[in-house]
This record gives sequence, C-alpha cells and structure tokens, in this order.
Amino acid sequence: MTGITIPVPVYLADMEQLQQKHPTVYQRFMEGDHVISRSSQPFSSVWTDMALEQSINLDSKSKGGIVGISLNADALHRWFLTCHERAAITSAVRRMCGSDDPDRIGTHKEAALKRVERDENDVQKIITCFKSGLMKDPFAEESDPLSNIATGVVLPADEAERLLASEEKAKAQMNSFIEQRLNTNTVSFWDAIPNLKINTFSSMTKKTTIKSTNEKLVTLIGDRDLFGRLPIVANVRQVNVRKILCYELSTVPYALAHTDGTLRKTTKSLLLQILENYVTVEPRLASHPDMPTVQILDAMALVQSLRFAGATIFGEMATKYFEVFTAHYQQRCHRLDVVFDRYWQLSIKAGERQKRGEANALEVRIHGASTPVPKQFPKYISNAANKVSLSAFLTEAWSETAKQ
Repeated sequence: MTGITIPVPVYLADMEQLQQKHPTVYQRFMEGDHVISRSSQPFSSVWTDMALEQSINLDSKSKGGIVGISLNADALHRWFLTCHERAAITSAVRRMCGSDDPDRIGTHKEAALKRVERDENDVQKIITCFKSGLMKDPFAEESDPLSNIATGVVLPADEAERLLASEEKAKAQMNSFIEQRLNTNTVSFWDAIPNLKINTFSSMTKKTTIKSTNEKLVTLIGDRDLFGRLPIVANVRQVNVRKILCYELSTVPYALAHTDGTLRKTTKSLLLQILENYVTVEPRLASHPDMPTVQILDAMALVQSLRFAGATIFGEMATKYFEVFTAHYQQRCHRLDVVFDRYWQLSIKAGERQKRGEANALEVRIHGASTPVPKQFPKYISNAANKVSLSAFLTEAWSETAKQ
C-alpha cells in the first residue's frame, strides 16, 4: 500500500497542471474521452491501463514474464529499456502476417447467439422471481425503507441514511485529504485516514447489550458521594437532614427502575402461581359434545415452540401451522380463536428487549408466500417488528386457507 500512496502527491500535482502543460489531453478528458477503442466494434472500449496491458506490455513480454529471466540486475535493466522495441517488432510481424485485425465483425463474445440467448433467459428468471413474490420488486414501492430484495432484511433508518449518503461523504473526505495533507500540510500525510463507519447488509451484526453486573457498586458509589456532600449543604443552606433522609435519595426509585433509568421487570410466572392458589386448575378441559365450546390459542406460543417447522419459505410455514391447529384442536371444539400478542414501543417489555439487545436484530419484510425464512429464526423472532409482520402475514394466510 505504501508503494501506491507515495506517488499520489506527484500525480495530483501533474493533473492540476494538465490544462497548462497538455491542453489537448485536458480537452479530450473534458469531452469524456477517458477510454481507448482499438476497433470499430461497439462496446469495445477499455480504460488506458487495460489498453496498455493488451498492447505494449503484452507484446514486450517473454514466455513466463519477468519471473525467472535473470538474477542479474543489469540484465533486467537492459530488458526493461528494450521493452518498447520488442513490442514494435512483435506488432509489425502481426500486421505483416495479417493476424492483427481488430475490426473483425462477429467475434465479440457478448454478441454470440448462445450468449444472447442465455442472457435473455436470465432476464426472464429475474422477472419471474419478482412476479412470484420470491424477491421484492424494487420498482413497485419507492417509499419503502432500504431493504434487501432477496432476503427482505430492512436496514435501520440511521444506517440506511449513512449508506445512501456514502458517495457525498467519500467526496468530502477526499477533498479534506487533499486540502489538509497536500495543499496546506495541516495534517501529516502519513496519519491514519478516519473510517467513515458505513455499514452494509453484510456488515450489519447483532449488538448485544448485557445487564450491568456492577449496578449495586454504581449505586453505592453514588450514595457515598451524596452523603459526603449532605453535611456541607446542610450547614450552608440550613437544610433539615432528618427530613431529607425520609425520601429516596436517587434520580430514580431503585424499586421501580435501574440506575440508567430503565424500568425493572417482574417475573410474571410468580404472579401466575399466586393466582393459581385461589382457583382450581383443570389439567385438561372436559369434552362437551352437546355444548358449543370455544378454544382460545396463543399463536405466538405456537410459533416459539414450532419455530419454522422445517419450512424454507413463509407460505409453507403458514400451511404447517394451520395443519397443527386444525388437527389437534378443531376435533374437540366448535370454534377456534387464535390470538396474537401486541407489541407496544412504550412498554416495560420493550425496554427489557432493548436492554437484552434483542431489539437490535434486523427487521425482515415478508413480501409474499415465497419469501425465504431466515436461517437464524430465534434471532429473527426476537425483533418486535418481525413479530408484527409475521402475525399479519399468518393471519392473512390462514384466512385464505380457511376460505378454501
């Protein structure tokens, strides 16, 4: 990398003086002539480095290249000095033999009949993926957030904004590099270049936030500092310390919230055990064939227990869930109600998910029945937004299946 960055200042200085020293080349560049075409065939232009490799460098190379030619430095130096002469001789021999004809028509591999047919089949396959719902049509809904058309993964709003503005940020960083390190020398040329920290779909990983293990230590340190200031404040402001100590001396009540302000959650299973002590719980509901009965099922509990049920797409998963419902429950009741949970943003449970890091799992949009099920299903189902979209999809899919 050092060998590439060393000539950068010289290259930039030459390009800034290109209009004065080489006006013809500058004018051609301004007209868009940045490529070289060695034939009259369409779409055959290449950049200058590639044209150099295909002409002078190719004609001047010997069999095997420079590797193994000689260990003598003077011999290698003479070999490099005669590169252009060998290239000229090789080109002249090709022209004399008629083998150097760049205008041969019909030789472009991209224009071959088989290649054109294969490309057209590939285009039709992509269109079929969009129409079948396997992938999201990127031209259908322009207002949707930035999402992966194949997997349905939705990039968070802040990361999507940074990714979409990456080109402007890169240009600004380049201008800052030239101004600070080349023109004014306010920053050393060899200092590290700051990373823009722009994430993509592949680089986005789960960030887990664990519960602080030193919460009690933080509380004790805060109380110690507070008690150390109380005597001073009491003497200066004539404050009744006995009355102050009647209240909880903290920014938040520790019985309801943690030191960072997040709400404490209780163990719901303990409340259920207390309620069961006052009622008689039947291990199994009695069957009453002559009496209309209704059974209410927790749909999300079934999802958590069956996971993706061995399905590869969401449509297949919805069908397997429906079979489980009808096979095990509909025979013993006249009506079956499936209930989903509600996921409020402002709730104790939402705060607990945020604390565990579950809310940082990426959102996945279900575009249709052909959308593939994520391989990491526990990570997928830990996001509340994914639960909401899955509930909506399963409700619609089961309604359509029941009508049939």
